[in-house]
Amino acid sequence: MTQKGQIVEIPASAPIYSIELPVFHSKKDELIWKSRKKEYSLFDGFLVGEHQGVENFRIGQRKGINVGGKKEPLYVIGIDEKENRLFVGAGDSHPGLLTSVIRLGENLELIDILFSEEELEKGIDVKISTQVNKDELPAKLYRFDNSFYLEFENKISVTIKEHPFDIVYQNKIIKNITKN
Repeated sequence: MTQKGQIVEIPASAPIYSIELPVFHSKKDELIWKSRKKEYSLFDGFLVGEHQGVENFRIGQRKGINVGGKKEPLYVIGIDEKENRLFVGAGDSHPGLLTSVIRLGENLELIDILFSEEELEKGIDVKISTQVNKDELPAKLYRFDNSFYLEFENKISVTIKEHPFDIVYQNKIIKNITKN
Protein backbone atom coordinates (compact mmCIF):
# COMPACT_ATOMS: atom_id res chain seq x y z
CA MET A 1 0.00 0.00 0.00
CA THR A 2 1.43 3.37 -0.97
CA GLN A 3 1.29 6.20 1.50
CA LYS A 4 1.90 9.86 0.83
CA GLY A 5 5.06 11.22 2.37
CA GLN A 6 7.26 14.29 2.50
CA ILE A 7 9.93 15.40 0.04
CA VAL A 8 12.75 17.30 1.74
CA GLU A 9 15.36 19.21 -0.26
CA ILE A 10 18.85 19.16 1.22
CA PRO A 11 20.91 22.15 0.00
CA ALA A 12 24.44 21.46 -1.24
CA SER A 13 25.62 23.90 1.42
CA ALA A 14 23.94 21.98 4.28
CA PRO A 15 26.14 21.48 7.37
CA ILE A 16 25.89 17.68 6.93
CA TYR A 17 28.37 18.04 4.02
CA SER A 18 30.91 20.14 5.91
CA ILE A 19 31.46 17.79 8.83
CA GLU A 20 35.14 17.74 9.69
CA LEU A 21 36.80 14.40 9.07
CA PRO A 22 37.66 12.61 12.27
CA VAL A 23 41.20 11.42 12.98
CA PHE A 24 41.39 7.86 11.68
CA HIS A 25 43.55 5.36 13.54
CA SER A 26 43.61 2.93 10.63
CA LYS A 27 42.76 2.66 6.95
CA LYS A 28 39.97 0.30 7.92
CA ASP A 29 38.34 2.96 10.14
CA GLU A 30 38.65 5.53 7.36
CA LEU A 31 37.03 3.28 4.75
CA ILE A 32 34.17 2.31 7.07
CA TRP A 33 33.50 5.97 7.91
CA LYS A 34 33.67 7.17 4.29
CA SER A 35 31.45 4.36 2.97
CA ARG A 36 28.68 4.81 5.52
CA LYS A 37 25.22 5.77 4.34
CA LYS A 38 24.33 9.41 4.94
CA GLU A 39 21.49 9.78 7.43
CA TYR A 40 19.36 12.78 6.56
CA SER A 41 16.63 14.31 8.70
CA LEU A 42 13.85 16.82 8.15
CA PHE A 43 16.01 19.40 9.92
CA ASP A 44 18.86 19.13 7.35
CA GLY A 45 16.79 20.84 4.68
CA PHE A 46 13.34 22.15 3.90
CA LEU A 47 10.02 20.68 2.81
CA VAL A 48 9.36 21.06 -0.94
CA GLY A 49 6.51 18.64 -1.65
CA GLU A 50 5.03 15.21 -1.19
CA HIS A 51 5.41 11.84 -2.87
CA GLN A 52 3.13 8.87 -3.46
CA GLY A 53 5.32 6.25 -1.74
CA VAL A 54 9.07 5.80 -1.22
CA GLU A 55 8.94 2.37 -2.86
CA ASN A 56 8.63 4.18 -6.21
CA PHE A 57 12.07 5.80 -5.90
CA ARG A 58 15.76 4.89 -5.89
CA ILE A 59 18.94 6.87 -5.18
CA GLY A 60 19.98 9.02 -8.13
CA GLN A 61 16.50 9.05 -9.67
CA ARG A 62 15.44 12.30 -11.29
CA LYS A 63 12.09 11.56 -12.91
CA GLY A 64 8.84 11.45 -10.98
CA ILE A 65 9.80 13.80 -8.14
CA ASN A 66 7.28 16.36 -9.43
CA VAL A 67 8.64 19.45 -7.72
CA GLY A 68 8.92 22.42 -10.06
CA GLY A 69 10.33 25.92 -9.97
CA LYS A 70 13.96 24.91 -9.38
CA LYS A 71 17.00 26.17 -11.29
CA GLU A 72 18.42 22.65 -11.47
CA PRO A 73 16.66 19.28 -11.58
CA LEU A 74 16.19 17.46 -8.28
CA TYR A 75 17.70 14.02 -7.68
CA VAL A 76 16.90 11.51 -4.95
CA ILE A 77 19.83 11.48 -2.52
CA GLY A 78 18.23 9.62 0.39
CA ILE A 79 15.22 7.52 1.29
CA ASP A 80 13.87 7.09 4.83
CA GLU A 81 11.34 4.27 4.64
CA LYS A 82 10.58 4.39 8.36
CA GLU A 83 9.60 8.10 8.31
CA ASN A 84 8.29 7.85 4.70
CA ARG A 85 10.55 10.70 3.56
CA LEU A 86 12.32 11.30 0.32
CA PHE A 87 15.44 13.50 0.40
CA VAL A 88 16.42 15.32 -2.77
CA GLY A 89 19.28 17.54 -3.91
CA ALA A 90 19.51 20.02 -6.79
CA GLY A 91 21.86 19.27 -9.68
CA ASP A 92 23.81 16.22 -10.80
CA SER A 93 26.92 17.35 -8.88
CA HIS A 94 25.11 17.63 -5.53
CA PRO A 95 27.35 16.26 -2.72
CA GLY A 96 24.62 13.78 -1.76
CA LEU A 97 25.15 12.06 -5.11
CA LEU A 98 28.93 11.71 -4.76
CA THR A 99 31.22 9.41 -2.82
CA SER A 100 34.89 8.47 -2.74
CA VAL A 101 34.47 5.00 -1.15
CA ILE A 102 31.97 2.21 -1.70
CA ARG A 103 31.64 -0.97 0.32
CA LEU A 104 31.26 -4.00 -1.92
CA GLY A 105 30.31 -6.53 0.71
CA GLU A 106 31.85 -9.82 1.66
CA ASN A 107 33.54 -12.83 0.14
CA LEU A 108 34.28 -11.87 -3.43
CA GLU A 109 35.57 -15.15 -4.81
CA LEU A 110 38.75 -15.08 -6.90
CA ILE A 111 39.98 -11.84 -5.35
CA ASP A 112 40.85 -13.84 -2.21
CA ILE A 113 42.92 -16.20 -4.36
CA LEU A 114 44.76 -13.52 -6.36
CA PHE A 115 45.98 -11.40 -3.45
CA SER A 116 47.27 -11.96 0.03
CA GLU A 117 45.57 -10.51 3.08
CA GLU A 118 48.49 -8.12 3.53
CA GLU A 119 48.23 -6.87 -0.07
CA LEU A 120 44.49 -6.27 0.30
CA GLU A 121 44.99 -4.33 3.55
CA LYS A 122 47.56 -2.08 1.84
CA GLY A 123 45.33 -1.64 -1.22
CA ILE A 124 45.54 -2.97 -4.75
CA ASP A 125 45.56 -0.52 -7.67
CA VAL A 126 42.62 -1.38 -9.91
CA LYS A 127 40.40 0.28 -12.48
CA ILE A 128 36.62 0.17 -12.57
CA SER A 129 34.97 -0.30 -15.93
CA THR A 130 31.26 0.44 -16.25
CA GLN A 131 28.78 1.38 -18.96
CA VAL A 132 27.84 4.46 -16.90
CA ASN A 133 31.31 6.04 -17.32
CA LYS A 134 33.16 6.22 -20.61
CA ASP A 135 36.59 6.07 -19.00
CA GLU A 136 37.91 3.51 -16.55
CA LEU A 137 37.95 4.87 -13.02
CA PRO A 138 41.19 4.45 -11.04
CA ALA A 139 40.64 3.01 -7.56
CA LYS A 140 42.24 1.00 -4.78
CA LEU A 141 40.71 -2.27 -3.66
CA TYR A 142 40.89 -3.12 0.06
CA ARG A 143 39.63 -5.91 2.30
CA PHE A 144 39.19 -5.75 6.05
CA ASP A 145 37.29 -8.38 8.06
CA ASN A 146 35.90 -9.98 4.88
CA SER A 147 34.43 -6.68 3.64
CA PHE A 148 35.76 -5.27 0.38
CA TYR A 149 36.02 -1.55 -0.32
CA LEU A 150 36.82 0.51 -3.39
CA GLU A 151 38.46 3.88 -2.79
CA PHE A 152 38.38 6.14 -5.83
CA GLU A 153 40.94 8.81 -6.74
CA ASN A 154 38.10 11.24 -7.49
CA LYS A 155 34.55 11.34 -6.20
CA ILE A 156 32.12 9.28 -8.24
CA SER A 157 28.35 9.00 -8.46
CA VAL A 158 26.80 6.85 -5.73
CA THR A 159 24.62 5.35 -8.47
CA ILE A 160 27.58 3.27 -9.69
CA LYS A 161 26.42 0.63 -7.19
CA GLU A 162 23.14 0.31 -9.09
CA HIS A 163 24.84 -0.81 -12.32
CA PRO A 164 27.08 -3.75 -13.23
CA PHE A 165 30.79 -2.96 -13.26
CA ASP A 166 34.07 -4.77 -13.68
CA ILE A 167 37.10 -4.63 -11.42
CA VAL A 168 40.13 -4.61 -13.71
CA TYR A 169 43.66 -5.48 -12.55
CA GLN A 170 46.57 -5.25 -14.99
CA ASN A 171 44.16 -5.08 -17.96
CA LYS A 172 42.29 -8.23 -16.90
CA ILE A 173 38.81 -8.38 -15.42
CA ILE A 174 39.16 -10.02 -12.02
CA LYS A 175 35.58 -9.58 -10.85
CA ASN A 176 32.24 -8.55 -12.31
CA ILE A 177 29.92 -6.91 -9.78
CA THR A 178 26.33 -7.19 -10.94
CA LYS A 179 24.61 -5.33 -8.08
CA ASN A 180 25.90 -4.18 -4.75
